[in-house]
Amino acid sequence: MRLSSAAAALLAPAVAGGLGLPAAAAPARTGPPPQARAAWVTACELPVEGTSPCGPWHLLLRDGRTVTVGDSAVRAKDRATSLFALSGDGRTIVYQRARDHRLVVRAAAGGPVRELPRSLRPGPDDALHLSPAGDRVLVGRPGRVEVLTLATGRITGLTVKGEPAGFSGDGDEVLTTRDLSDGTEWLYSYGLDGRALRSPAPQFVAHAVTLALSPDGHTVAAFSSGGSGRGGPPRMRTYDLETARLSDGVNLPLTGDTPPDHACWTPDGRLAAYSYDSSTTKSTVVRVLTVDPASGQARRSDTYKVGPDPHTIVFPGQ
Repeated sequence: MRLSSAAAALLAPAVAGGLGLPAAAAPARTGPPPQARAAWVTACELPVEGTSPCGPWHLLLRDGRTVTVGDSAVRAKDRATSLFALSGDGRTIVYQRARDHRLVVRAAAGGPVRELPRSLRPGPDDALHLSPAGDRVLVGRPGRVEVLTLATGRITGLTVKGEPAGFSGDGDEVLTTRDLSDGTEWLYSYGLDGRALRSPAPQFVAHAVTLALSPDGHTVAAFSSGGSGRGGPPRMRTYDLETARLSDGVNLPLTGDTPPDHACWTPDGRLAAYSYDSSTTKSTVVRVLTVDPASGQARRSDTYKVGPDPHTIVFPGQ
């Protein structure tokens, strides 16, 4: 379900408390803390290994500052790059700490760091996601998902089909995808209360480059890659897990050479899609689209550079 503005206002103190930031100790502000546009770790050329991540992780904030996450790990056991996630609103980060690879969470703009329970220490096959409001952390692998609610410290374990693909737009559901041996793909939406929806994915959805689950818990936005050259632009369609209805396609103002890499739902029911191009300069150019599924309108809402020489980029809600 989508949060009203009043509900979001009530939730904010709880989230701050969950991060270990008592309301009485919080500094007075005239507005919300800066949001992060992206997180990245730099690529370095090594004599033997070739290109490798070297760090620590960095954040590009909307006020123009670049923040270094100095205690973040660059690599982890059995991983080329350590796990790092950024909330959909860009205000919270969760990452593996360098000295012990333990998961920790903090505000993107800086501040106290909260250690997450040791039981959430990720394995080599685990994925890491933050909810859009930054109030929940997901650690999961094929078949099993653990969701920590920061305000209460409660961990909800879910037995799932397929691989976790992230939270819904309000953080109340988890999307998973499962590829079967016959070439078909199934989509699943799991509520934290144990309820589940499932549906076979139509061809467009099964071949999508990125998926995003709506705050309603049953509508999935799917983005195609289009094709380079004259293959046509990338497109977006929505698919309803309850009714199996596939919407008409929306052309995106992108080329097939730079399809969306990630998408997430915004609180007002729109979609944010992120595309990047690193072929021309040392700094990667990121283009953010805002898509209205109801009207079919898609427009470029932001453009910025990340880098230099990023090895891995993480966007809000990813």
